[in-house]
Amino acid sequence: MKKKEFDYIVQFVTDSLVGFLMEDYQLSMLEAFDKVYQSETLRKLQDKSTGLYLRSAAYVYEYLKKELQLNDQYKDNRVLN
Repeated sequence: MKKKEFDYIVQFVTDSLVGFLMEDYQLSMLEAFDKVYQSETLRKLQDKSTGLYLRSAAYVYEYLKKELQLNDQYKDNRVLN
């Protein structure tokens, strides 16, 4: 796969993730982009060797939601301790 094709797929999935977050969590576009761009999920999506770019946007979104939930749980535990 050419770099241009790979970049297009990554951008498409990234845009989809932002849209999903905006719709599901009523986030502004800036908030949604912030969550995506700070995520480990995006780093894995951008790493060709993980193969994550081969999955559907919906699959990657489920992966992102799990990451965000774990991050929220970690933050909650730090506040409680």
